[in-house]
Amino acid sequence: MTKPIFPRRAALALLAAPAVAHAQSWPTRPLRVIVPFTPGGATDLMTRIVADRLAGPLGQQVVVENRGGAFGVLGADAVAKAAPDGYTLLGGSPGPMVVNSLVYRTLPYSPERDLCGVCMVASVPYVMIVPASLGVSTVQEFLALARSRPNSVNFATSGMASRLTVELFRALAGGVEMEMVQYRGGAPARTDLLAGRIQLVIEQLPSFLEDFGAGTLVPLAVGGTRRFPLLPNVPTLQEAGLAGYEATAWMGYGAPTGTPIEIRRRLATEIDKIVKLPEVRDRLLSWGSEPVGGTFEEMDRTLADERKRWGDVVRIAGIEKE
Repeated sequence: MTKPIFPRRAALALLAAPAVAHAQSWPTRPLRVIVPFTPGGATDLMTRIVADRLAGPLGQQVVVENRGGAFGVLGADAVAKAAPDGYTLLGGSPGPMVVNSLVYRTLPYSPERDLCGVCMVASVPYVMIVPASLGVSTVQEFLALARSRPNSVNFATSGMASRLTVELFRALAGGVEMEMVQYRGGAPARTDLLAGRIQLVIEQLPSFLEDFGAGTLVPLAVGGTRRFPLLPNVPTLQEAGLAGYEATAWMGYGAPTGTPIEIRRRLATEIDKIVKLPEVRDRLLSWGSEPVGGTFEEMDRTLADERKRWGDVVRIAGIEKE
């Protein structure tokens, strides 16, 4: 007797049915967004400006939890190991979603394997910043000072990506002997920079704009390929003599790999709408960042491009995995 043929398309539809049903009923409880850095930094600020408005369209509370430490590893690992059900998200940035795997021999998670994109929020300029008390106003003056005092100039890192921005600077400047001081986030690094205990950061712009206005911190150069409207008189690092320097950060929402596509699409749709709200766009622009938004597929492509770009930085800077 001939056995009935069960169409492959029907089989796939049956397998997908539970996931589709789950996505249609989602969300039925509060969401948690983990920021893998301390409060007050650019990633934290941009995560919250979206999270504060996401509860309305989703009909559930959205709670932001800061879990800083180990260059973003602790928080990102918590998301990577969470159930892929749409209830745990990551306030992501280059370090925890891309760079960590390029510089650590062992990680408790794999950014490429365990995390996926949901929606980009904004691209963020890196800025080379020194305290006004250091008495320098240009990149070349800083280099002259640092070379006259080998290993007496400290630079801060709040994540592995912010370390690479300085390492690229050192490599393209022909080598500069400085001491690295690690912080759990941009906010404590800023505090020590203001106090003069740290002499340099190359960090994301939003957290420092008020300090530039007050004259307590000095922006020497920006890391992108063009000047930024909020700092029209500040040159790029390329203009300042470091040919080939390019470093721009971003902030975007991520999720554990395996999160249903329909949930990722719903989240991306709502986040994209929020990013396009006039008050949100104005706030992001006031921080010197560029609103992005988009789909989860676009963010996944950005992550792939970023792995190549930061991999090239690691190679140029001659950094070996720790």
